[in-house]
Amino acid sequence: MDKIFKCGFNDYTNVTVGGNFTNESSYIIGYWEAGDILVDKAITLNHPLNARLFFPICYNYRQFIELCLKQLILDTEEIYCNCKLLNTQRKDSTQVFSEQINKTHNIETLLHWLINILNCITDEKMDKNIIRAILEYHQMDTTGQKFRYPVSTKNIAHFESRKNFDLKSIKDGINAVGNYLMGVDAYLYEFGNFIKVHITEMEDIYGGY
Repeated sequence: MDKIFKCGFNDYTNVTVGGNFTNESSYIIGYWEAGDILVDKAITLNHPLNARLFFPICYNYRQFIELCLKQLILDTEEIYCNCKLLNTQRKDSTQVFSEQINKTHNIETLLHWLINILNCITDEKMDKNIIRAILEYHQMDTTGQKFRYPVSTKNIAHFESRKNFDLKSIKDGINAVGNYLMGVDAYLYEFGNFIKVHITEMEDIYGGY
């Protein structure tokens, strides 16, 4: 067998990753798009065996939600710290979430952390339907293991009884969540740059803090 991970010479099969070719969004959007592609493929197959794609589909979507929430928390905390320099924060945060972010895969916890830190910099409220959808996904897989393994660490089947799920409904729901979170990301990008401009202006005037 030839080496598995090797450089390709065909533009259709070769991919370039790492360095300036890869950033946080490469992972985040990659998992989202992978889920969408698998759903479309499963629907096109129109075959009972496409049920096997359910597990990687849901895993990819869950990973997308987790990574997206984590990145939004980090971005919001950076903005919060800059707001504090200008004393323009809406209220003070009681936690530094970035110090704990890599210790959890719980998307309910991550969602609450994001809402908490967002409330420190803005009066805008997160859409209740988006919150509900993320919490529904959390309830489906509270540990982040349900779509990865057939049994839990206690050797209990994750899907003990027969259930039916509509793949298109899952895709539509995740796309609604994803588009909304991308909107939050765009808002933070603009707001963050706005705050940075004011910090630079203050530094020019007062020679730093």
